Amino acid sequence: MSRYCILGAVLLVTAGLCGCGDATPKRGPIRGTVTVDGEPLAAGKVRFFALTGGISAEGDIQDGRYEIPVERGPTSGKYRVEIVTEKKTGRKVPDRDAGPGEMKDEIVNVIPPKFNRDSTMQIDYDSGAGTPHDFSLKTK
Repeated sequence: MSRYCILGAVLLVTAGLCGCGDATPKRGPIRGTVTVDGEPLAAGKVRFFALTGGISAEGDIQDGRYEIPVERGPTSGKYRVEIVTEKKTGRKVPDRDAGPGEMKDEIVNVIPPKFNRDSTMQIDYDSGAGTPHDFSLKTK
């Protein structure tokens, strides 16, 4: 056996021993409440966008509460937060994903852009803390 084969085998074993740690980031559950002008948000979505290399997450809001389970939760880090609630306007608009002349219901976000598209809301999330993250939106 050549010394190159032996060296290659030693490098493979060494690389395998060095890679024994768990490289998968630890996700955690996240929960909390969302109110708009003091009232629980009936329905919507809360989105957490990773700012520091974490894993982003999204969950449904029902009756002012949201809960994202650990398997879909974020990892520890800093996140930008968006809250959206969409509703139909009653109008029809062209459907750009369908054929010519096809129409679809117009849907708009009723939460002001400063809480979603233009959001500056941020949280520091610790996947092991279990601390709720509540959001109180003021539109008036």
